[in-house]
This record gives sequence, C-alpha cells and structure tokens, in this order.
Amino acid sequence: MSELATIKKSRFSLVPADGVALDETPLETPVTTTAEYRRGLLTVGGITVLFASNSPAVHAVFSNAAVAPPVLLLNAAVSIVALTGLLFGGDLLASSTPLASTLSVTASRTIEKTSVQAGLELGLWKMLGTVANLFGLSLTSADHGAFLIQLTTLIVPVVQGASGVPIPRKVWCAIGLAICGIFLFTQDPDSSGASLRGDGLCVLAACLYATYDLRLFKWGKLVTPLPLITTKIFTQAALSVLLFLTVGAPTEGIRYISDVLASPDDLCLFGFVTLWCGIAVNAVAPFLQVGGQQAVGPARAQVLYASQPLWAALLSLALLDETVGPEGLAGGALFLAAVFLAATAPAPDANCKDEICEI
Repeated sequence: MSELATIKKSRFSLVPADGVALDETPLETPVTTTAEYRRGLLTVGGITVLFASNSPAVHAVFSNAAVAPPVLLLNAAVSIVALTGLLFGGDLLASSTPLASTLSVTASRTIEKTSVQAGLELGLWKMLGTVANLFGLSLTSADHGAFLIQLTTLIVPVVQGASGVPIPRKVWCAIGLAICGIFLFTQDPDSSGASLRGDGLCVLAACLYATYDLRLFKWGKLVTPLPLITTKIFTQAALSVLLFLTVGAPTEGIRYISDVLASPDDLCLFGFVTLWCGIAVNAVAPFLQVGGQQAVGPARAQVLYASQPLWAALLSLALLDETVGPEGLAGGALFLAAVFLAATAPAPDANCKDEICEI
C-alpha cells in the first residue's frame, strides 16, 4: 500500500481512505489569500473599535454613578452576560463568519477535550487580564488606561520575534511608531484622573492580554471559533463568579444592588455598561477576533489594536468630557502613521519555507 491512500479532500478535513487519522499538519500549506488578508484587516479594525469602547464605558460607571459598583461584581456580571449572549447568538455568528484558511485539517468543531483545554487556558488569562484592567480603570483615566493596555503592541511581536517568527521590517517600524505614540500620550499633562497604581494595573493587564493573544493564535488553528470562545467565556464567567464570591465581599455587592435599585439613573448606567461590555466587547469581539487574527497574524493585529486608545480618547472626549493635550494629539498622530504602515505591509507569505512562519 502507498504511504497515503486516496485522500478525500474538502474545505474542512482530510481523511485517508483507510480511515486512519492524519496528524495535525496539513499536507499543503494553507493559503491566506489577499482577499482573506484584507477581510482580516477589516475584521480586526472593527473589533478594535468594540474593544476601545470598553475603557470609557467602564470608567463611566465608576466616575459618573452616584455609587460606584464593586469591581468584582461588575466583572462577574459582564462575564455572565457574555456567556448568555454567546449561548443564544453563537450559532448566528458562526453561520455568518467564514472559517480561516489556516485552520488545521483536524481542528475541533465541537465542545470536547481539545476545545475544553483551550477554553480553560484562554478563560484564565482573559479573566486575570480583565480583573486587572477593571481595577486599573477604576483608579486612572479612561484614555490613560486604554493607552497603557496597548503595551501589548510591543509585547506580542517581541515574543514572536524571540521565538523565531519572521516579522517584516515595515511591521516593526509600525510597532515602533505605536510605542512612541503610547509614550507621548502618557506624558500628556491634560490627562486628568490618572494615578500610578491604576497605571501599573493597566500595564499588568497588558501583559496578561498579550499572553491571551499569543495563545489564542495557537488555539485558533486547532479549534473553530464557536466551541473555542464558548468554553473560554464559560471558564471566564465561572472564575469571575468564584472570585466575587470568595474575595469580592458578596455583602458589599448586595448592598450596592440595593442602592442602585433606588437610583434609576445609576441602574440604567450599570445595566447599559453590563450589557454592552458583556455582549459587544466580551462575546462578539472575541469571536470575530479568532478568524481575523488568524488571517493577519498576531504581530500585525497588534498594530491595529494599537488604535484602541484613539477611539477610546474620542469616546471619552464625547461622553466623559476628558481632555487631550498636545502630547496626546502627537501620540495619536504617530498611531495613525503606525496603522497606515501596518495596513500597507505585504500580506503574510503563504509559501513561507521557514520552520516557524508568521501565520
């Protein structure tokens, strides 16, 4: 018998005629077409705006409400809403979103051992990052926090480069401009409400989010988006509720709920922020992130994610009356230049012959 019998090929699987399972490495290099690359750029750009809305939304509920919610209560509520939204709307998202061509031929398409393992790991990183982010945003300004969290722009490509992934010079230039933009913005004297402790927590959140992004790129090749993000959000919600019940002083949460029920304005604000951050930021955006990041690669995606602070600053200016000074404007201009460089860089080489490739 030949090494490989007749192979049945489809978009999703490769199965030998004798039924013996192949390993996870496809026989042919998956091709990321120019059209898929551009679609990935548009997807990552769109979810960047959704992610950016998180900072001003969360900061609003801490700064504009008469009684600020306990951080761990808000975290648990957002996670539960995200899980509920994905359980009811996940099939619709899956049916309207094309699968990435880089998906492994043996990728898991149901909730089983591989997807559970992926969800447990990603849910843990995301929960830790979200908690650090929420505590940081409760202590610093929305635009300051958004910029510091974008240190992922540096962390992800540095880790990828250190592991041997070839990253184009144009992308490195874009990363450098983005980091300069972060530095300039954090020097902005017109950023009100910032604090060293809050900034430090946002930096910690950046490290945790960077780890999540890198691991998402690995698991995104092995598990399709719906089971991957469903198990991830289930883990995130379970850990968030457990953290609130054990560390978050449930009596304080009950007291807050009693107070907010007596204040219609605070109730509406808390409800809106919980629904928006739960469904848009923590359910829809992470689902779309799987395919979008697979198409463009994590390093390139980080340059687009780096525009989050620009959107956050605009939203903060419009909704929270936070101001941006000359340094902030200069930092924003550098970010725009960085995004332009990343968007005009060549698509990842689908015929890469290196042992470790960008996609």
